[in-house]
Amino acid sequence: MENSDIQLLLNIRTKLNEEVDRLRDMIARLEEHIETLDGQIAKASFTTADAALSKTPRADAPIPISSPAKTTEPQSIVIMNKAGKLELGIFEVIEQTIRFLPAEGAVYDITRGAFARFFVERILGKFQQEDRHRVENGEIEWEDAFDFEVHAEDNILGEMIIRNYGDENRMKEIQSTLRWALEKTYSAR
Repeated sequence: MENSDIQLLLNIRTKLNEEVDRLRDMIARLEEHIETLDGQIAKASFTTADAALSKTPRADAPIPISSPAKTTEPQSIVIMNKAGKLELGIFEVIEQTIRFLPAEGAVYDITRGAFARFFVERILGKFQQEDRHRVENGEIEWEDAFDFEVHAEDNILGEMIIRNYGDENRMKEIQSTLRWALEKTYSAR
């Protein structure tokens, strides 16, 4: 190899190392942001799962989703694991609002990847972003846009509220991906 070729390769190597350093810094900053968000989520809790569950009637069997947006009567949907042997929690659906409560005796760490990074960021965050674009395009109003809250105490899920979830397809996606995330983060009290 000629000296100019070596110099070119060294320059490329230097640029790549600089990019790697820049990306490591960015990852460190993003992880700090995630930690800050996790702390804020934990502080935002206003009820424990036990307290919320004691106020909610338990459902024995899943109620089919026919058209929850058209009814003002709450529907209760029991979320079971894929095998159907373990109750993970309960959905209460009224109009365009879903309230999720963990099953009695179930503990879900909201900081675990399956819940935080997959369900909250990729699924709920995607719906939120879609509706923000719809608001910006004048298709819907802000008060009709998808929104959610996760209430926890010491990073343990107490309750989740999802507002303006949209159509039945979104409801099904929320329900199935939440089931998957809960199965991955489940531990017993």
